[in-house]
Amino acid sequence: MENASKALIIAGSVLIAIIIIGALILMFNSLSNYQDTKVQNTREAQVLEFNNQYETYIRKDVRGSDLYSLLSRVVDYNRRKSEVATGTDEGQNLKYQPMTVNLSFGDNDAYLEKFTYDNTKRLFNNILLGNNNEFKLDKTTSNNFYQKINSKIENIEKNYGGSSGINNLVAGISNLFLKGNPSDDDKQKAERLYTRCTGNYNITFKDLQDSIGEDEGIYADICTYYEYVQFKRAHFDCIESETKYNSETGRIIELNFKFNGKVE
Repeated sequence: MENASKALIIAGSVLIAIIIIGALILMFNSLSNYQDTKVQNTREAQVLEFNNQYETYIRKDVRGSDLYSLLSRVVDYNRRKSEVATGTDEGQNLKYQPMTVNLSFGDNDAYLEKFTYDNTKRLFNNILLGNNNEFKLDKTTSNNFYQKINSKIENIEKNYGGSSGINNLVAGISNLFLKGNPSDDDKQKAERLYTRCTGNYNITFKDLQDSIGEDEGIYADICTYYEYVQFKRAHFDCIESETKYNSETGRIIELNFKFNGKVE
């Protein structure tokens, strides 16, 4: 009888031990699943936050000035977070797929000429490629679009009274370079406009007129800046069907834009 009691006690102890071990295993699995779910939720939140930065551009009528900022943001992301990162940047370990941005300025030069004052391309020479006048920022950590444009723009601003001065010259471009047989009063107004914007009293109306048609000089500089101003005011449509996401991470990896013909 005593042995039977001991056997029952031992069996009970084993059963309790099994129950405790089972409970511990169940709790461990629950904690593990909770941690996995938490990690997954964190990743999804990070992807959502990341994509929200760029999905705001997936719309019609995106300004050229906004695309200017977008290109800089994408290059910074590629440099810091993607597999093309260099040096000690975080991307060396993260190795996300770099982003690509494509800009199309239209199927022919007639579209691009809307940016120009006299149908002559100056700013975008040697920047756009192909028959569709395209620019592609592809897997790079260098914003060539910004760099090539700014190298021209900064020099012009420096030589014409800063951004305010050159913007005023662009706004009054038709009053600077007069056609036909302008009156003496109109000539003086042109000289005063140039002087007021640049502080340069040595330029005459003849100097302004003689610069027309030249590859370099006052007329070419102001027309180049005119093209820059028009680009910032231009409207581009994001081609939503061509937007791409990484199949593994869910992160957005490509945006495509096309000039829709509006400049305002």
